[in-house]
Amino acid sequence: MPKTQPNDRVLLLPLDSRPVCGAMVQKLGRLAAIDVIVPPKALLDNYQQPAAKEKLLVWLEANAPAYPYGIVSADLLLHGGLLQSRQRTASFQEQTRLADALQQLWRRSQSPQTIFSVIPRLLVSDELLPDRWYQYHLMRYSQLLDMTEINNDPYFTRRLLDYQQRIPSPVLEKYLKLYEQSQSFNSLLLAKLCGAAPSNGLPAVVIGQDDASPLGLPHRNALRLENLIERHGWQNQARLTYGADEIAALLLARRYLQTGNWQPKINLQYADPSSEFKYMPYMAVSVNAALRSQAQLLGAQLVDDLQDADIICYINCGDDNSRPGAAQVENLQKLLRSGKPVALIDASANFAEEELLLPQLLAHDAPLNRLAAYAGWNTFSNSSGTALAQAVIFSGRLRQLRSAHASERQLLALYAANLRFSAERIVEDYFYQKRLHPWLRPYLESFGVTPTALTLENKPQVEARIQTRLSLDAWLLLHRNLGRTPFFQTGSAAYYLRDLTVGARLPWNRIFEVDLNVGVQIGKGVSTS
Repeated sequence: MPKTQPNDRVLLLPLDSRPVCGAMVQKLGRLAAIDVIVPPKALLDNYQQPAAKEKLLVWLEANAPAYPYGIVSADLLLHGGLLQSRQRTASFQEQTRLADALQQLWRRSQSPQTIFSVIPRLLVSDELLPDRWYQYHLMRYSQLLDMTEINNDPYFTRRLLDYQQRIPSPVLEKYLKLYEQSQSFNSLLLAKLCGAAPSNGLPAVVIGQDDASPLGLPHRNALRLENLIERHGWQNQARLTYGADEIAALLLARRYLQTGNWQPKINLQYADPSSEFKYMPYMAVSVNAALRSQAQLLGAQLVDDLQDADIICYINCGDDNSRPGAAQVENLQKLLRSGKPVALIDASANFAEEELLLPQLLAHDAPLNRLAAYAGWNTFSNSSGTALAQAVIFSGRLRQLRSAHASERQLLALYAANLRFSAERIVEDYFYQKRLHPWLRPYLESFGVTPTALTLENKPQVEARIQTRLSLDAWLLLHRNLGRTPFFQTGSAAYYLRDLTVGARLPWNRIFEVDLNVGVQIGKGVSTS
């Protein structure tokens, strides 16, 4: 399969070293013909070991001017990674020093950068003791404090004081300082960068909300930042969104659309019409509001008319009252037959296999290899951001190649690369996260192995078990679905997926995430069209 020469180069300082934050963005970059460069692995974080912050800043200052665009995680530079941002409070001097350095980088460099920062999640970090013993109390305190400030209601105030008395003062003080520091730093970023940034169509600052809820201290921070942006007229240079891990992927896709001068039209189709108004777990806004926010961040346009759409996005949000079945399978297959690229966002409120659409698609032999994108992460915004980024990149590349009258070989390479990306997401999001991981955790615990603290002795054994299981899953996925029908056809030839291999390892010494590398082999047959 011929390799695509990159048309653009992007520098990425990821949120942390997890594959979804760095390696996945690089794979999307290859799909978009963008060379995505990340820092040396030795400088990045490794689970509870923070990144080398000072060295990363030096690396960024030395390399950023050489790249046309940069995507930079402020949390990596300020705290050493997302996990560390939940556990420590940066001093005002640290905040100011980094904000000044990023402002100077903007002024010295001719190349634009987007700095993204994440408001801490609602739940206190699991790694903190004794703080995590008060997770529920802190969450309720956070929500009641926000409600009290909004409504000034005596009942909420009494409840707030009741929870305050149950939480040890040092724990509560640490929790409150986390959001005070986040508010202070994000305000600094906006003030320093929105004034220094040139007007180039790319946001200077993007602020996400990590695992939030409609009320609470994250919501209060976000609301205050929105007011700050509006008051100073920074709407074209700064944007808030709902999520964390997927922000870099969305920004990469925005860069791709900007350089290609294309604003795709996206039509949203819901497996259950009520899903549009659902608040999925860990989300601060409804499903529709989250999708609209991400479409705006991408620079895409949402349209109501299916015929006007360049891309169709099919959204499943399964829960206790809504589980997909044959009707949803037929709806999706009808959309696939329309000839338009279809992206599937497959979310589950309870992180349960039976709430997903994918098992139904497999049971009914739906042609998964015709999907333009698939994602089914553990939170909705992660899933929607990944699927939207993949869909607009694939659709845009297809549009470019067809306009340039590309050869059959070039089109085949694009379809094969996109199928490879989709297969990797299916293996990770469904086979690992929804099927293997729920079984693996209690299995390891029954042998006295802590799933969040693997050792040098037991980690290779756990990886070997994961590798064996996912290799079998990939083989079954190939022979029962992906390889049964052609994924790309011309007038005289049909191309099939002949082999699907998976390499699996654990990037950190825990089982929560897996690092996958999927390989594909393509075969040629006679066209059935």
